Amino acid sequence: MYISFDIDGVLVDASRRLASCTRDGELDLSCFLDCAKLAMDAPLPYIELANALTKRFRVVVVTGRPEYMRKCTEEQLRRYGLSFNGLFMRPDEDRRPDPLYKADAISRLISDGVYILAHFEDNRDTAKALRARGIDVVLVS
Repeated sequence: MYISFDIDGVLVDASRRLASCTRDGELDLSCFLDCAKLAMDAPLPYIELANALTKRFRVVVVTGRPEYMRKCTEEQLRRYGLSFNGLFMRPDEDRRPDPLYKADAISRLISDGVYILAHFEDNRDTAKALRARGIDVVLVS
């Protein structure tokens, strides 16, 4: 059995990166998804929980970050001490909103035999979309 975690807002505090990439209330997504800006982030306590869960479950990360960020994302998570069994990232060409992307991605993982017992998420709309597909979600704030 697996437990899955989102990154930004769950495992990683991206609030400084978010603030630096927001102008007049509009998020500059290319700025926010710039690997060079990940140094602004900080680990959150859910990393400790994820590591503790590895004693009983396999831990995977399902993120809306695009595939082109794989190397810097893996480096960031390892730098923060996260042990994980897989990192599932949004294909670069996938521009769907997170609720649609993650609901499809996690449903696909489950249909491929990766039984996800629960997903830790900070986005209410994503949590709602996952729950609509029968996926248990722990909504964190």
